[in-house]
Amino acid sequence: MRTTPANSVDSETRETRETWAIRTGQGVDARGQVQGPLVAAVDGGGTKTLFLLATADGTVIGIGRGGPVNALFASADEAIRSVQQAAAGALREAGMKCADVAVLYASAPGASRDIVSAGIDGLVSPARLETAGDEMAVLTGALVDEPGVVVLAGTGSFAVGRGIRRDCDSQAGDTGRHRVVTRYRIATRGGWGPLLGDEGSAYAIGLAALRAAALAFDNRGEHTCLCDMALEHFDAPRAWSLATMNMSREQIASFAVRVSQASAAGDDVASAILAQAGRDLGRLGVSVLRELAERSATGEPGEPVEPVEPIEPIEPVESGNAGHGRRILAVLTGGVSRAALPLIAAFRDEILSFSPDAQIVPPQFSPAGGALLVALEIAELREPGMVSAGLRASAEACSELRA
Repeated sequence: MRTTPANSVDSETRETRETWAIRTGQGVDARGQVQGPLVAAVDGGGTKTLFLLATADGTVIGIGRGGPVNALFASADEAIRSVQQAAAGALREAGMKCADVAVLYASAPGASRDIVSAGIDGLVSPARLETAGDEMAVLTGALVDEPGVVVLAGTGSFAVGRGIRRDCDSQAGDTGRHRVVTRYRIATRGGWGPLLGDEGSAYAIGLAALRAAALAFDNRGEHTCLCDMALEHFDAPRAWSLATMNMSREQIASFAVRVSQASAAGDDVASAILAQAGRDLGRLGVSVLRELAERSATGEPGEPVEPVEPIEPIEPVESGNAGHGRRILAVLTGGVSRAALPLIAAFRDEILSFSPDAQIVPPQFSPAGGALLVALEIAELREPGMVSAGLRASAEACSELRA
């Protein structure tokens, strides 16, 4: 592991690292040096990239931020710069110039392994690099290892769910040790983008609201305060200007906040739009739950998760029975999850109409926190169902890890 000496770190960086140590009580020794192997996680998307650097007990010692990394929204060169900026920021906050890590897990839809490798070149050297879409980070962040479904509704939307984990005996490996293979079922729905999908998303809500305003301007639809809100929000001098503006997906999605405000003020049109979005998101979740139930009924074995050789494993500080019970959880997360009541109520009704025993709960961690949990599990520094005190304390100290 390569680090800069403690006395070479500037006062601001040293204060940041000491703050982590004080809040968590773990991960940094009395000399300000990190303990044990390091792991890293990337949470990237269409607008921003987060890079997390953590010790073996999940204590985050550095967080860096960059621009977009999703290939649908950024060029390869821009995505590489985003990863590079985020990695450099995490190292700077940790008081390092470069670092060796046991595992780097990159949750970055549309970003290839080559992009991530180029972005960390000369900064972070992982013994093992894994890149994937954002489904597992979202799922693990929201539910850790519990069975259930997570519906993410931000600018876009998708749903991902996990069945009940099953531990199965396996053949002895080359080392002669008897190993256990964990199997679970994963199902995903949605994620088709603004042209073919994104039901219930901020984009869908914003677009529906603009269409409702256009009908109202034409006296073909119900009167709504969304008309005045749209003119103000998009700085349009007149109604027809809305039709001639070159609006991006993100700009349209940004209008969803105003729809929620209109609904809270008693606008019936806005409330109806939100209720429809809630039903659409609930149906995404139900589709996942139905597939998991059908595959469970047929006895389909699920996806194997092969353990890797441990890298100086530690004992998790806190544990639970996540993933070993029979309860099914449902989570609505993302910016849209903070919308007005009609959306939340409609989502709940759709889920409970399919599974009356489902428990609708808030997410435990953000997708960035989920990516770090996955990285720790790949490195065999975390057992299924367990979250260390170091990671929990880091989540309390850092808003990027909280849902």
